Amino acid sequence: MNKNQQKMVAYGRLIDSVMGRVEEIQDWLSPEFEELRKAIDDDKLSAVDDDRYAKIRKDFTDGSAEYGELLKKFEGASAPARFIGNHKMLTKAFAAFVDGCNAMTASLGDAKQIDVPAFDAAEKQQDEETEKITKYLTKIQMLA
Repeated sequence: MNKNQQKMVAYGRLIDSVMGRVEEIQDWLSPEFEELRKAIDDDKLSAVDDDRYAKIRKDFTDGSAEYGELLKKFEGASAPARFIGNHKMLTKAFAAFVDGCNAMTASLGDAKQIDVPAFDAAEKQQDEETEKITKYLTKIQMLA
């Protein structure tokens, strides 16, 4: 295998590794997000157990921190020449996604005080950036 092929393989493994871990984190946090979303929508946040709420806040904090570590992997990646533009756009979208995760985590205050407009805006940002991430991953796959 020549150097370019080795770089392609290494880059492909990085993408698979990062996005695989993103899926795992989302699978872990999604039920907790849905629980909060339902409590907000049904105006029943007070019904969420205090310990449960504290666990969700901690999990969101931990998940956001791990997303930040995954972002560093994208930022430090050495993409093959034909992927550089899409990699930069992917990294930018992932950074904005991480910002949305951090904003959502920050919206979860102590004692079940949620800044609902900030929570909603963070959800919207994450959804929009997830679409962009998918778009750039698809473009990278098509170029491979």
